[in-house]
Amino acid sequence: MAVSDYTIRVLIASKVKGVGRKTLQALTREPLFFQVKLEELAETFPELALLQPASLTYETAVKAAEDDLRQASERGHTILSPSDSDYPRLLATTEDRPALLYVAGDPARFSKKAIAVIGTREPSKHGIETARRITQYFGSAGWQIVSGLALGLDSVAHKEALNHDGSTVAAMAHGLDSVYPKSNAALADAIVAKGGLLVSEYGYGTPAFSGQFVERDRIQAALSKAVVMAQSDRGGGSLHASRAALRYRRFLIVPVATRADITSGYEKARGNIALTTGSVTEKLSILKCQESDLERLIVLRSKSEYEAIEAALLT
Repeated sequence: MAVSDYTIRVLIASKVKGVGRKTLQALTREPLFFQVKLEELAETFPELALLQPASLTYETAVKAAEDDLRQASERGHTILSPSDSDYPRLLATTEDRPALLYVAGDPARFSKKAIAVIGTREPSKHGIETARRITQYFGSAGWQIVSGLALGLDSVAHKEALNHDGSTVAAMAHGLDSVYPKSNAALADAIVAKGGLLVSEYGYGTPAFSGQFVERDRIQAALSKAVVMAQSDRGGGSLHASRAALRYRRFLIVPVATRADITSGYEKARGNIALTTGSVTEKLSILKCQESDLERLIVLRSKSEYEAIEAALLT
């Protein structure tokens, strides 16, 4: 798939030393960035002062961008910027949308009817069953299932979507030339082979660092109308996507814990217990949000509520 001139320009800018994610995001919101000639960017934008024509920085940036384009072509990937028509619409509306998006699979398959199903890497039997049932219902109803390809409930969600011929998207915290964890490499291949997508804001050769998983989590939320926190403890990584969902004014769905998990005090269900039975103060402390944001926190008590929840998401 051809890469737009706009996206190539963003890609070159991303290769300039000192130009980070936030700077790129700001540049892609500036119309002048796309209007001046590439050779004039250094004179127009102080952030790109090093990008002087014929300089070593310029030549290095262009070469690095060309290398990404070559790898994308060889791997059958697509590189998108927000100006591209295939850039996912739900993600495009967020204030911290990625300036570049690397995609494995057909980007035309991104859906606005998408829901993220996420959770702990160490779920209880109830947590697994909950994630399966939710994925089955929404997948069968034509919803795209978004998750993070992690062990545990992320894998459950992806596999359940594939098992029922549903569409699924995996947000990655590293370059698309690798898979983390390696044990999910076959699952990643299956997602693309069955019409799903792998997506990352990180260029090729970028390893998985801990902070990048937090950034990845926000993308899961941004690609979705709602996040289902199937099971989590009070400090689990799933809370990053849960908080992002509320920040983006999307819905956060939290299933109640089973009596068995409550009685045993199962640690990985304590987040669900707190967010479904705790006080407003406790919920605000965990979600780090405004009290008005709790209006978009949906407590899921029974599978009989799936239909009503779906209707709320579609309004």
